[in-house]
Amino acid sequence: MAELPHAWSVYACLQEKLALRRQVDDQAWGLEAGLNRLLAKPEAITTEEDADLAVRSESRKERYRAELRRARIGLEGSDGNLEDALDARRRLSLIKAQVSPEQWALLRDVGVGREYNEIAANLKVAPGTLRARVLRLRRAMVAAKGGKMKLPKPAQVLKVAG
Repeated sequence: MAELPHAWSVYACLQEKLALRRQVDDQAWGLEAGLNRLLAKPEAITTEEDADLAVRSESRKERYRAELRRARIGLEGSDGNLEDALDARRRLSLIKAQVSPEQWALLRDVGVGREYNEIAANLKVAPGTLRARVLRLRRAMVAAKGGKMKLPKPAQVLKVAG
């Protein structure tokens, strides 16, 4: 087998480390960011130390973002119980079955707290357009359940997804 160029051997090493991870945590996000950085600018990472620095940097950023989420949403130490989490998961499965994959991705992004501006930039549409889409999706889901369906709160979505 032919020898890989250095940047791609570093990519393969990071990919292998990520594949061996058994949980999604700040280290996994850091590895993912290192892979993304290699794809975006392979010339920027010339050594394995550069790749490790990118991984450590992104891991630190993810730990900070997680701390902000815990502080703002207050999920740690909440009094929710397992039955509520299972009920939220079941309801989310029902919702997912009712919408297209694109609609589900939009609802999921909004549910985990991503800003409409960020989502809109990725999808190349106006933030107001996304707000209208989410409103129509929510109304359609409630109407499909005869107005009786209580949608899970964003905090429940995060608790189940986290």
